[in-house]
Amino acid sequence: MKRSQSADDDDEVLLLWLMRPASLYYREYTLVPNFRSDILGMSDEESEDQFRFTVSELPLLVRHMKLPNVVRTREGARTNSLEALSVCLRRLAYPQRWFDKAVMFGRAPSTLCHIFYFVVEFIEKNLGDMIYFDEERVEPAGIEGVWGFIDGIVRPICRPSEGQQAMYNGHKRVHALQFETVVTPDGHISRLFGPVDGRRHDLFMLNESGFKDVLKNNSNFHNNLICGDPVYGCTNVFCCPYKGCHLDATQQELNKVMSAIRVSV
Repeated sequence: MKRSQSADDDDEVLLLWLMRPASLYYREYTLVPNFRSDILGMSDEESEDQFRFTVSELPLLVRHMKLPNVVRTREGARTNSLEALSVCLRRLAYPQRWFDKAVMFGRAPSTLCHIFYFVVEFIEKNLGDMIYFDEERVEPAGIEGVWGFIDGIVRPICRPSEGQQAMYNGHKRVHALQFETVVTPDGHISRLFGPVDGRRHDLFMLNESGFKDVLKNNSNFHNNLICGDPVYGCTNVFCCPYKGCHLDATQQELNKVMSAIRVSV
């Protein structure tokens, strides 16, 4: 039986509809409240909670940092110096999505991002020579000779349709990706390697990353140790807790001290 021309046309329309490119956006637009935050109208308690400074201290910071009265970013966003500083301080005070900050400041997430980077670049350019590390935080007492902590971290993923065995982590009993992370005593991630298959061992990641060779070939790292699980062993660049049931008092005390100061990876 011969198909009609209209039926063929309908099939072509359906085929074109199925082949249409999928939308890359999960929302058509972002709803931004139509207001401006009254920063100077906050109480000191609220201001310290949001920005780590009181209301009276914010204008002093603006004046001493010599921020321009009218801030205009390279993208064309425009605001005043007090709001610009508040956006920057809020971002540094608490890790939060720009989308969530839009509710507080009444500005689009992209605009807040542009304002934040304007202030950061302004500080680096004009006050960079006054920025320094807090030595008491970077080098806390009690860990002399240990500059980092290494461990493998497991990040669960959805069960893949293919390669399930390769991604399955038997220790955590989940399908996952793994990363090798080195964290310094101040809590900063100084090195990140990955991802690798969830079934892989920590030693596999160490060998694949080449990190062990980097440490061995650079004498600056010798006897400046990285603390990790017993699987990493004890060398001139790695150290680990003593293991076993028959430990003397000194070994037990060392394990106790290292356990107390170890930074979570």
